[in-house]
Amino acid sequence: MYSGGYSATKQTVRKAMLSLYMFFRGTEKVALTVKRGQVQEVFLDRPGMNSKVGSIFKGIVRHVDHGLQAAFVDFGDERQGFLQREEVPVCKQDQSLRIEQAIQEGQTLFVQVQKDAYGTKGAKLSAIITIPGNTLVYLPNGNYVAVSRKLPEDRAAKWKEQMTNLLTPGEGVIIRTEADKLPEEVILEELERLRGKWLTLSVKNTAPLAVIYQDALIPDQLFRRLPTGNVDEIVVDDGFEARQLRQQFPELGEKVRWEKEAETLLPQPLSAIWQQLVAPVTNIDRGITLHIDQTEALTVIDVNSGGYTGHSDKNQTAVMVNQLAAKAIAREIRFRNLSGIILIDFVSMKRPDQQRAVLQTFRQALQQDTQRTEVYGFTKLGLLEMSRKRERPSLMEQLQAPIHKNLSFETKCFQLEREIISLSAEKTYILSGKKEHIKHFLKLTGSNSANAAVFVKFQDTNELKLKETDTETVRRDGLDSLDNLF
Repeated sequence: MYSGGYSATKQTVRKAMLSLYMFFRGTEKVALTVKRGQVQEVFLDRPGMNSKVGSIFKGIVRHVDHGLQAAFVDFGDERQGFLQREEVPVCKQDQSLRIEQAIQEGQTLFVQVQKDAYGTKGAKLSAIITIPGNTLVYLPNGNYVAVSRKLPEDRAAKWKEQMTNLLTPGEGVIIRTEADKLPEEVILEELERLRGKWLTLSVKNTAPLAVIYQDALIPDQLFRRLPTGNVDEIVVDDGFEARQLRQQFPELGEKVRWEKEAETLLPQPLSAIWQQLVAPVTNIDRGITLHIDQTEALTVIDVNSGGYTGHSDKNQTAVMVNQLAAKAIAREIRFRNLSGIILIDFVSMKRPDQQRAVLQTFRQALQQDTQRTEVYGFTKLGLLEMSRKRERPSLMEQLQAPIHKNLSFETKCFQLEREIISLSAEKTYILSGKKEHIKHFLKLTGSNSANAAVFVKFQDTNELKLKETDTETVRRDGLDSLDNLF
């Protein structure tokens, strides 16, 4: 499938300042950013693993804790969400108001997930609703105007004045950096669109505990996360989705293009990228390796100098090794989406000035990260402490089997699905599961298509009725081998 397809296209990839690849032709949606022929970030959107961050629910207040000044809200999740006093609109506007004066037990209200449930903790919620767009964020009950700190003071003041005059009492808005690069009419049109969107959502006759708005990772959250002005090209593997992107995000214009075999334009196939994402050891340069160990509590990265002998002075060698490692670690953190507490065990350095040099290199490398990071410095044991904001699970958590530490069966099934779709198989195989997945593939291939549809559906457990060995059988013996599996 990939022979001869990569070497010729790597040069094309390197020419682009930043390329975004999006894969829609399967149950699992995938997006990758590529710069100078190197994959920077990977985003996965698969059934059962979607983050609820940004989604809006009609919840029911189950308990108001006077001491904590917080409420526990049932919004349909396994655990009740946690709503702090400052996330209630009237309390934010009136600092003297207590939460029990603002909301009561049994009351229904709209809440938005700020942070997913994690471990034993329920989701963090807000009743200050945000409807995000590409140039601004609309707050129907926010009652304030804010502007990106990246804008000059004079431009920020202009936007604040203009928006204050346009908003009705109680409304709020946050102006993004991208807004200052576009004509004002584009921003005003988006404000009206987001205002209308919320009006439609808020008057829906929706039962309590139901979701009224879902913020999709791909493409919605992705385009807000990436500065689209810096994206040189957006390559999409599906023609219909490419047209949808142009309609939904007209400012992207000609940057969006459809390439049916988009995967062959990547520096490496997706299967090879997946293996890199779960590999515990990464080779970087001149024999230096990184050993990455993820646990539920934290991530530990160990730098091994290997056979590196770049300098006769051992102390100077340690600094050179650690500076090379620091740049690679910053890349791996983004690439693998490592978050939470991270400890880094660099090669031992004797002097504080050497630690400062490595620390400076590391902080500079982290500036490329779009996620918020905090570097706290070296401990007495010489370990570097840092943290990175957690918005979604790491790629290893999503791709790997929790016990065997290799690609999970679900991941292998998604890989097989992509391969069969790309081969335009002449047979139809229907695997038992949920109806929505059948509908997806009917739409994908057309019910009367001469090419076969591969209907991959999931049971309630989100697993296929295929034995794990079956995927390897198909890889080895081809599609005809599926006849013997049912």
